[in-house]
Amino acid sequence: MRSKMKNVTGFALLLTTSLLLIPALAGAGQPQLYQERMEVGRALLEVQSTNLPSVIPYYTDDIEYHDPIVDIYGINDMTAFLFQLFGSSPDLVTTVEDETLVKGVYSATWTMVGQFAGVPYDAKGITIIKFRDKTAQVYYQRDYYTEGDIMINIPGLDEAIIGFRTFYRCAVDPTFECPLEGPPTAVEPGLETMSNRPDLIGSDNRLRSPVQLHRERMDVGRALVEINAANWQSLLPYYAQDYQYYDPIVDIYGFGTLVEFFARLFANSPDLVTTIEDETLQDGEYMATWTIVCQFNGIPNSAPGMTIVKFAEGGMQTEYSRDY
Repeated sequence: MRSKMKNVTGFALLLTTSLLLIPALAGAGQPQLYQERMEVGRALLEVQSTNLPSVIPYYTDDIEYHDPIVDIYGINDMTAFLFQLFGSSPDLVTTVEDETLVKGVYSATWTMVGQFAGVPYDAKGITIIKFRDKTAQVYYQRDYYTEGDIMINIPGLDEAIIGFRTFYRCAVDPTFECPLEGPPTAVEPGLETMSNRPDLIGSDNRLRSPVQLHRERMDVGRALVEINAANWQSLLPYYAQDYQYYDPIVDIYGFGTLVEFFARLFANSPDLVTTIEDETLQDGEYMATWTIVCQFNGIPNSAPGMTIVKFAEGGMQTEYSRDY
């Protein structure tokens, strides 16, 4: 009896210690700084024309900013860029959705709505912000969104965006009724009808310590973002039956549809390589920045991006992801 009690007490101590370590991974033991950084990160994303001057001081003199179109270096150019942006989009409103802060790296998904030079637009995006050590000063920010969400409302550019999106969906989206001529993308026999997720390690919900769960989820998140033609089938157990996947062009619902999407994607881009740069995991949400290099139907492509992956509660399976 005494031996059993000793084992139980030891397990309880291990579990308690593990639980205490998880907040430390996020807040690094500085709750005041953590809260201040969360507020600053959110303020920089949800800034509006009416309060723009109040957020400029949060940037360092050597701030580096990137989005899909512009690259900014230094506080003077950053200040000019922001005032020009809100001069052209005075009604721009950005709303943060999911956000994490781990070791001085703030990541958030958002939706923006506004008009640019009189042209209405709305777009989803994701941002990574990096704080200078032990401060709430921001020295790096990159916004990821698709220019197509804005260009599609501009006469003269809309047809090009619609044309590309149609071409891409014809190639990879199994739910899309393709209006273009030509044979459908070939997929491996049997994969196009797979509707049930393989019952393997992804559904393994055995008891893990919080630290172990965190470590294993980091490994899974990284693998799912760096997925490729050689290993995608081996990673299928980590996707839930009701999985939801989104990118700027396609929306995928359900495991069976996801399988055919992957089969088509890697048939068209067998050499696709994704390399992760920054990654965080907090409260079951894995976020990572990356660069892809590939050929799509023989056309060379290289692009930066960012992904959010959401894990099902308490387990290793994922139930949602969005690429930007």
